[in-house]
Amino acid sequence: MKILGIESSHDDTSISLVENLDVIIHLKISQVDIHKKYGGTIPEIASREHYNNFYILLEELKKQFDLNDLDYISYTEEPGFIGALQMGKLFAHSLSKTLKKPLIPINHLDGHIYSVLLDNENKITYPAIALIASGGHTNLYLLNSKEDKKIIGQTIDDAVGEVFDKVSRILFNVFPGGPYIDQIFDSKFNNAQMYKLNDAKLKNPFDFSFSGYKTQIFNMSKNENIDKELLACSFQKQVIDFIISKTKLAIETFNPKTIILSGGVSANKYLRQEFLKLHKNALIPKLEYATDNGAMIAAAAFEKLKK
Repeated sequence: MKILGIESSHDDTSISLVENLDVIIHLKISQVDIHKKYGGTIPEIASREHYNNFYILLEELKKQFDLNDLDYISYTEEPGFIGALQMGKLFAHSLSKTLKKPLIPINHLDGHIYSVLLDNENKITYPAIALIASGGHTNLYLLNSKEDKKIIGQTIDDAVGEVFDKVSRILFNVFPGGPYIDQIFDSKFNNAQMYKLNDAKLKNPFDFSFSGYKTQIFNMSKNENIDKELLACSFQKQVIDFIISKTKLAIETFNPKTIILSGGVSANKYLRQEFLKLHKNALIPKLEYATDNGAMIAAAAFEKLKK
């Protein structure tokens, strides 16, 4: 089964060809360098760039594959920037009509969940706990089956990837923040010299809150004697430990047969390391499928079609 996956929910334009769950062609254009000067993604600019990028990627795809051999076309329907999503939808519908191939709309978050199945032997055994950690979402799901999915916890303010970006701008004026802080943590972390940050106390034990970390970092950064790199390490350590503690509680409560980590923040080395310690069947995506991409949309379509 050959499925084309189209992703344009945020600032990555991607088209991928997936056969069953094997990625055959993976094309992607990032807009990070365009939005970097603004310190964050500008939705209107992102939409215009998607319009241009889809043409570029389509021309490259046609060099490698006969589009008439497709079985299905899938695209991200929601959630995301409205204009960006509309560009992907129009592109997908145009291809579907031209090629006379059936169209499958996909929820972006389902794409992240099923990204763990791409290019490997991973299998999801239900019930499962899924943690999606990204720039737009921090959600904990209980999956009783493919059809039975419910949120048991979510951020009540910033998403974890968003707060990484904000803290990075406060301390270093760098965007995006996640990879930059992770790189500092990888080289500078020293557990004996951490600054103490306070975790949020929440009514729902599975919920997350990250804006308090940002406020603490902002206030501490005003001290000219503060070691900003050490503060960044402290931030990453305590935020990831907070996420891991919530996931561990969900595992103890629901006794899943599989746990899943996905979303852009799943590329964080410390998070990946600690998550894999939680369960004998802990699944994480390959790094190339951690951030937004068309392959994960095709994977979700495959799971949707599979009996």
